[in-house]
Amino acid sequence: MAHIRLKALVASAALVLSTASGWAEANKLRVAKQYGLGYLQFMVMEDQKLIEKNAKAAGLGDVTVDWGTFRSSDVMNDALISRNLDFACLGLPGLITIWSKTRGNYDVRGASGLNVLPLILNVRDPAIQSLKDFKDEHRIALPAVKVSMQAIILQMAAAKEFGDANFQKLDHLTVSLAHPDATAMMLAGKGEVVANFSSSPFQYRQQKQPGIRQMFTSEEVLGGPVSFNMVATTAKFRDENPKLYKSFLSALQEATDFINKDKGAAAEIYLKLSSDKTPKEEIVELMSKPGVRFTTEPFGLDKFAEFMAKTGSLKNPPKDWRAEMLFPEAK
Repeated sequence: MAHIRLKALVASAALVLSTASGWAEANKLRVAKQYGLGYLQFMVMEDQKLIEKNAKAAGLGDVTVDWGTFRSSDVMNDALISRNLDFACLGLPGLITIWSKTRGNYDVRGASGLNVLPLILNVRDPAIQSLKDFKDEHRIALPAVKVSMQAIILQMAAAKEFGDANFQKLDHLTVSLAHPDATAMMLAGKGEVVANFSSSPFQYRQQKQPGIRQMFTSEEVLGGPVSFNMVATTAKFRDENPKLYKSFLSALQEATDFINKDKGAAAEIYLKLSSDKTPKEEIVELMSKPGVRFTTEPFGLDKFAEFMAKTGSLKNPPKDWRAEMLFPEAK
């Protein structure tokens, strides 16, 4: 009888552990993006409920997905660390910074690339023909001073123009503005903001106005393509929610394939979710511009890590950026 009771206890314990492991995965997922066409995959995922579909197929039942829109990477980083966010859409400097700060604790890494979109510095003052022409009264708008993708690229351009030691020469002219607000100021043609380093579609919308022109692109500064965004999460979330993590990545790949197969349908989703008034044909044109790629493959992370290490903003650079800064699925 004792032997039978022992077997029953073991079976009961196994059942409890099995059930507990099923309960361990979250039934709510919190995902954040920023403004613009660079977050189209997330918009497709939201509109088509692709995460919910893949989660149900993985046996997770009904999963709720909360979609947030943040101004910049620094705000998302805080939300990730405070566990108020599960997946963040970060520029490369944002990912590098939070990876460095969370090594050995939260362990934030890249889960996937998102896209390749050239970034453009636009200017509206005809007297500004090069970086040397900016004066103390001028202001350059970008998503977040010193830490955003655009801010680091501006530092890279300054290093080329003024020498490596002067990479921060223009930092005191930069101001943090969300893309829609910066675009409104550029189009108004008044005030201190004479230049804007933004992203698609805002940078191209600005160029349609006479007097606003392109100074340089991110590809010109970096010498090749670079991921505009990467998706990041914590090791804790990945470890505790393996099925939900995989469901998210499957949904992301599905959204990426959807966009590349039918840009027109993807443009309609973007217009619906963003409330953008741009004609659909123009959005499709932007999606088809040279250098634009919707892909989950990461590009250029090593270039940013090297620059940030050289300038001192990255104190503990990786020996192997792929192995240390990315989860295996991102390779």
